[in-house]
Amino acid sequence: MPGPGGVPYVTPAQLSAYLPAATLALATLDQQAQACADATNRADSYMNARFTMPLLAWPSDITTHTASIAIYLLMHGPIGIAPQAGSDQNIDDKYYQAVGGGPNREPGYFPGVEAQRIHPAVTPSIAVGQDPGHDAPQVSSQPPRGWQMFRGGRPVVGGF
Repeated sequence: MPGPGGVPYVTPAQLSAYLPAATLALATLDQQAQACADATNRADSYMNARFTMPLLAWPSDITTHTASIAIYLLMHGPIGIAPQAGSDQNIDDKYYQAVGGGPNREPGYFPGVEAQRIHPAVTPSIAVGQDPGHDAPQVSSQPPRGWQMFRGGRPVVGGF
């Protein structure tokens, strides 16, 4: 079940590298494939702001972080979690490392890619420098620029 980017970044066969086989066997192959497709969709939702989809090639760190999302979906869905088990917290931690947030306010790998703080070696379907929609310069600044404070509900320029 490929995501919108073509093929999924992680497959059910690859999930066994990240989760014990006995635990993974608690989900059907269809459930695993759906989790991989959903995780790919989630990853694409960050990366399509930066790259032309579908990606033709990607590094293993994208596969690893996509697997973290797929495992999270499986564990919080058909497999279920055991709150008393410390290993389940590791699954949540890996998920937040991929997408950001969580109790430790992780910045997240995929939000870092989207914000151009992380530069994975991907091969987009249109070469870099040939896609005006994704190759345009981007500015990141503290909003709102130039406005320092609000007085009586009105923004004040320069703090005056």
